[in-house]
Amino acid sequence: MTDPSGSGGDAGEQSQLNVEYILLAEFDIDRGAILKHQYPRPTGADDSHLAELMLPDGAHARESDWTMFFLNQKAPDETGKVTQEGPPLLYVLNLVRTKHDKEVRRGAIVKAMAVCTRHRFIHIYQAILMLALENYYRSPTVDTLAELFASVNAMDLTCMPQLSRHEITILRFSDDQNMFEERFIELEDEKKMLESLTRDSERLEIAKDSALAELAPSNDESSGTSARRGTVSDTAAPGRMRMPSTRNKDRRFFDTEIVYSGVKLPIRVPMTVYPEEISDFSLIQLLTTFAGSLPTPSGSGRVSHPHLDSSGQYTHPIILLMNGLLTQKRVIFLGHGKPAGEVANYVLAAVALGSGGGGVLRGFANRAFPYTNLTNLDTLLSFPGYIAGWWDLLCNINTGKITVSPALALPNGSTAGHSKSQTDSLRRSLDSVSLSRTRSFSSREGKPDKWNNLDTEFIPGPAIRSKVENYVRRFMSLVPLYEFEQRGTTKLGDPGLITHKDKSSISGYIISAGDKESREREISFYQSRIEGFIGTQAYHNAVTDYQSMQASSFIRGVDIAHMVTCLRNSTNLDVNEVEAIYKHLDEQVVTNEQVTELLASLPQSQGGLHPLAYGFYHPSPKIRYYTVRLFEKIECNQAGARYIRSTNFFHQCAFSNLRHTFTA
Repeated sequence: MTDPSGSGGDAGEQSQLNVEYILLAEFDIDRGAILKHQYPRPTGADDSHLAELMLPDGAHARESDWTMFFLNQKAPDETGKVTQEGPPLLYVLNLVRTKHDKEVRRGAIVKAMAVCTRHRFIHIYQAILMLALENYYRSPTVDTLAELFASVNAMDLTCMPQLSRHEITILRFSDDQNMFEERFIELEDEKKMLESLTRDSERLEIAKDSALAELAPSNDESSGTSARRGTVSDTAAPGRMRMPSTRNKDRRFFDTEIVYSGVKLPIRVPMTVYPEEISDFSLIQLLTTFAGSLPTPSGSGRVSHPHLDSSGQYTHPIILLMNGLLTQKRVIFLGHGKPAGEVANYVLAAVALGSGGGGVLRGFANRAFPYTNLTNLDTLLSFPGYIAGWWDLLCNINTGKITVSPALALPNGSTAGHSKSQTDSLRRSLDSVSLSRTRSFSSREGKPDKWNNLDTEFIPGPAIRSKVENYVRRFMSLVPLYEFEQRGTTKLGDPGLITHKDKSSISGYIISAGDKESREREISFYQSRIEGFIGTQAYHNAVTDYQSMQASSFIRGVDIAHMVTCLRNSTNLDVNEVEAIYKHLDEQVVTNEQVTELLASLPQSQGGLHPLAYGFYHPSPKIRYYTVRLFEKIECNQAGARYIRSTNFFHQCAFSNLRHTFTA
């Protein structure tokens, strides 16, 4: 599950570890927060810094609290790029607990234990951390950490399939919880076969030893024969036992277990985690906290910022936050008096929000600090656009307000206020945050027209993670168009597929099929945000990912997602354009891998094969023929067969009847 380690000679060994380090910190009444143990070796991070992160402010006032932070984060260079060299990013889950004891000074003992892992689903280690920290209170030795380290790294993930990016997308939005079940069963059968071979090998060794023993003189041949028969019969019996069925599980999770101190802890590893999704956060909590009511516009006189105020005074606070994330503004979540774990939830949710549900853009996690404090300011300020803590956007969890810094520089270099030392200003801002409410705002009153309020369709609604992903994907589809129009080239698309004709080519990039005016107005609406996005760390990562995708893609030369958009949304394509789309799909989608790539553009939560199935009912015989051929290839794919079975009865009948017609 883990990537190759970047730590010297034991890289091969560490690449198999579920958890890299176990940390133990405690509060000493004379020395403050101290890092007591690092197992099995030091992490390389500053000990005092780790201790401060593991023992958050106010921890003594609560019986327990959770914090999360990351190790090996890399600050960008002067060009905004982040090197890929060095140790990998580690995710740290930390549990701090306070036990009251009248016999000790100040009446309480505060200790914290953390696991450092490359797994983004770090929440699976919560239960075992609770048990291990309790054990450490009873037996405060390094042996307790060693037992925990051995237990978590004994967790068996050998039967967890390594899904491709397209397969993760298919499974994530699938209505069928058994999607890719065949992949799981194949690995489970392989494991059973290896276990059977191991048992057979052990039996052969036993039989060999028995045969050698029989060569020795014996006074009781019958007893030797009886014993020999008993040995063969007894050892063969387990091989005939029927293994329990593993079918009909929810394949969106991989079920395993951790055995710790004789206790079996069931573990469910999520299979649909995107690269920028970390732990088990609540995106809905972020949206509901800062969605706010609809008060009148504030009269603070704050200068409107083109990167942030996309709808002027009507900009919704969540869109304000989204714009700040996309244009790499510095964001802080303030939760005075709140548990550290609750504040960390907002930071992790913001990472998913800006990255498009965790799966469109990359680099937000590297500049996220789920828990930090004022002692970490120097580190924070080395990360432009950090998500934590000097701020451009202040998100006050207690009030549900989002405040724009008056010192935020405008694109022309001016500011909306006067800025002094960043560190001094941050301290002063946090100390007087209650005074800033008059400059805060939520959603604005009024009814702006459609083109001044395109963002509103994103705000409320079900399946929010899907909406977030689609919103950022739409934004990213506009970036190459804008770049090409302004500079004549782009690093995020194929200039050969970008069209400027009055009627968009079906092989080009598209927002509103066949509607040049709609496309131009939408680009104009997003223009300021696109300009703010270009040059950010996420932009540089997107360029790298696009080039990598082009090299590894199984479908080349056409934009499959664009064609699917045409079929799903367009009502004004003529018969020649529709025929060209189905012909392109029939020619380009041939192999099993190409079918999987096509299905990733047709999530079941958005209708699945429904856009393609329209071809069954088209008046053109050629389009019906191409549709049947395409569905036949989809049917040969394991996931595709499940897609077809999930389509409605009329589509299945049309497919069956037309296939019979064209075959005859």
